[in-house]
Amino acid sequence: MSVTQATKAKVKNIAAIVTCAALVLILFGAALAQWAHTSGGKVQIEDIRFVTEDGGYLRALLYIPQGVSPEAKAPAVISCHGYNNTAEVQDLNCVELSKRGYVVMAIDAYGHGHSKFPDPQINDGLAADMGTYAALQYMKTLPYVDLDRIGMTGHSMGSAAIQDGAFRAFEAQKEDPDIVVPAAILPTANSFNLDADGELLLKDYPVNLGAVYGQFDEWALGMWGTVKGSDLNTTPKAIAGMGFSGCEYDTYYRFGDNTPIDRAQAIEAAQEKELRIVYQPPHDHPMMHFSAEAVGDVVDFFDITLTGGTGTPASEQTWFIKQLGTGLAMIGFFIFIGAFGMLLLKAPFFQTMVREEPQGLTTVKTGKDRIRYWLIYIVGLLPAPLLYNWFVGYSIDIVAQGRTVPILLPASNLLPLPCVNGIYLLNIVTGLIALALYLAVFFTVSRKLGCTAENMGIRLPGKQIGKAALLAIAVFGAGYLLLVICEQFFGVDFRFFTLSIKTLTAAKWPIYVRYLPSFLLFFLISSMTLNTFTRVNNYKEWVNVLLITFSSFGGLLVLHLIDYISLKHTGVKVFQFVPFTADTTAALAGVLLWGLLFILPVAAILSRLYFKKTGSIWAGGFVNALVVTLFAISNTVVSAYVL
Repeated sequence: MSVTQATKAKVKNIAAIVTCAALVLILFGAALAQWAHTSGGKVQIEDIRFVTEDGGYLRALLYIPQGVSPEAKAPAVISCHGYNNTAEVQDLNCVELSKRGYVVMAIDAYGHGHSKFPDPQINDGLAADMGTYAALQYMKTLPYVDLDRIGMTGHSMGSAAIQDGAFRAFEAQKEDPDIVVPAAILPTANSFNLDADGELLLKDYPVNLGAVYGQFDEWALGMWGTVKGSDLNTTPKAIAGMGFSGCEYDTYYRFGDNTPIDRAQAIEAAQEKELRIVYQPPHDHPMMHFSAEAVGDVVDFFDITLTGGTGTPASEQTWFIKQLGTGLAMIGFFIFIGAFGMLLLKAPFFQTMVREEPQGLTTVKTGKDRIRYWLIYIVGLLPAPLLYNWFVGYSIDIVAQGRTVPILLPASNLLPLPCVNGIYLLNIVTGLIALALYLAVFFTVSRKLGCTAENMGIRLPGKQIGKAALLAIAVFGAGYLLLVICEQFFGVDFRFFTLSIKTLTAAKWPIYVRYLPSFLLFFLISSMTLNTFTRVNNYKEWVNVLLITFSSFGGLLVLHLIDYISLKHTGVKVFQFVPFTADTTAALAGVLLWGLLFILPVAAILSRLYFKKTGSIWAGGFVNALVVTLFAISNTVVSAYVL
């Protein structure tokens, strides 16, 4: 065997080994997550779907602990996620409550995840409770649930929804005594709901009420009417909910009495449906999904209000093992996307795509070269952060609540994902700006130095471009199959923190196809600019990988750091409002940015891997477009009546 043949065989073996390692990581992570999700097999989890009173189609995860029965009825908690999320995002609360013996029902709110919209012929399709009322009434079908001990919790939008659902139930119970009502309600990352007169929405009904709100939550102004979350205890909403002003955080009270009470007294107050408390962990809005303190507060509240304070201590938590497992599976997924592609490129059909990597446009030899390079590099970082808040805006569009905030590219039947539409625009505009800058440098500098289209990595026979597309489809299809396997056999998807990849329903595949071209344009352009201009011919590979990776997301990272360092030190973000529309909070834009800060550097590394192997932009651009589009839309709220 020649040296060249031996080298190729070695590369093929490495690709096969890494592919197998990625598969092991995915399956191990999924199995670990399933073990933690079911508390070592002690909790049965059912994926349920049903048509609601609103004519909507509601999907939920039902957690059923061992030992519950009609003779040994258990307390139950209904959980509703926040805007632009799904039931799985509430897994930390669901795991901790279910392993303590609670039946838990975590729903996909209307228009989110696998749930659909209410029937527009029923109350004009409006249901402010987002399906929480239907979930509450579903408890009547479960003979092992104690209907007198039901709690409700939610995050952000879900917190407003559970209060609306509870109010709807209490009102309906006036006419029908069989209507199920909650004994305890705990909104997290949101305020107490008030009625049109500024009174507590639930003021006339016997229910224990608390709140978990982060000290650095980005929505303090909109939710509580105060600039800083740390000052919420003197706001009208807090006064209405607690019955007095200036409550101390993490302290038990009776409604209307500003005298702190101890835990034993709190249990007595809960029995009389008079308990009040505001917990305040030192977190921002998204960190409530990844906080031992916040989970402990949820467990503490329901332990007092539903089980009389007899449960397992709130400090004994295992939810993070589930996060670790699905996080490992997600890492394995992205490793697989790279390694499996390298393995396929060894197959005879795809091997014709493998070419020597061309010399790029950039060689830095002198101080003048270095200054010019860094000036252009920095200029290239600017468009994304300068345009981000403008394009994303406050992309709230909740059909069931009849709530829409104007953004530059509003949701429509064609593009029905409000939280992705800003990214759709950003892809097109920043991609074209990068292309214009690239071509300007090419025609004014690079071409004079002898560079041609060969150096741009775009020249490839049409047949080979077609093969690159087939390769990308094969890689994406294999990765998606792994996702399906994990969901079907382990009951988990790929996720960590607020980042996730889920399978798509049949109704969402046409939506996927409509968003794909925007991502394809962006990633083909970035594949070219990163690999043939940002890459420096005479730099070591690891240096180029760092340059390429930071170039892909560095501007947005600086924007994020400016905002969140300020938030942690002053309680207020620097960029509090979006340019369009005026005086509208930038809180949601900041939260959505977390996803870009994760996926853009991952895509840059994949782009580099495929370009180095194939010598062209096509395979990496196609792979990234297919994968990142799935990442962008699979866990995203849908607006307009397309479900």
